[in-house]
Amino acid sequence: MPETAKKIGVLMLNTTFPRIPGDIGNPASFNYPVIYQAIKSATPAAVVTQHSIKSNIESDIKLAAHTLIEQDVSVITTSCGFLSPMQPTLAKLAPMPVITSSLTLLPLLAACHGGIDQLGILTFDKNKLNIHHLGDYAATAIEGLLASDSLKKTIAQNLPELNRATALTEVLNACDRLTTASPTLKAVILECTNLSPYKQEIRHHTGLAVYDIVDAIHWLLDSQP
Repeated sequence: MPETAKKIGVLMLNTTFPRIPGDIGNPASFNYPVIYQAIKSATPAAVVTQHSIKSNIESDIKLAAHTLIEQDVSVITTSCGFLSPMQPTLAKLAPMPVITSSLTLLPLLAACHGGIDQLGILTFDKNKLNIHHLGDYAATAIEGLLASDSLKKTIAQNLPELNRATALTEVLNACDRLTTASPTLKAVILECTNLSPYKQEIRHHTGLAVYDIVDAIHWLLDSQP
């Protein structure tokens, strides 16, 4: 297809907090047009869970995916890394590539960097991210935002304002906790799509390779004719 015809389809959680450049919810984060399909039942509280999401929400997500398919998008993704368990279902459903979460990159990155012990994950909530989302890669080092962090409160409570400078400090503090606990890491995966605006600073601060959903989406699109 002509490059101008390529479009990104994003299955969006039901949120209203600010989406700054770099965030998957900000169309300026991409080199291609974006179509957003919000899912009313898919609130952060319903999706960011250590258990399976409810069947009615899964049904709503599949219905929303069909809407994006009908709009002839070139790739389908989601706004929350905790939707990784839906990767097989949505990939089978859609005729175009699907990447539900940066966590789907774990097998490739483990192979590239010498094993899961070389990888670390930065997540929205490390207490809820588990084998349900990670499968065979549940042993990967994990660190997340603190309950007291303003960035976490903004996302969880749908607050109307976000201080990027404060959020950056909180994210880099999480990086320090991750690398202190696991000093031999070679790479970091950003589970939370709301961490992508800070990935360049994370790379500079940690000296590590950093992977996120936005770069993965561009890779999938750039690979298409």
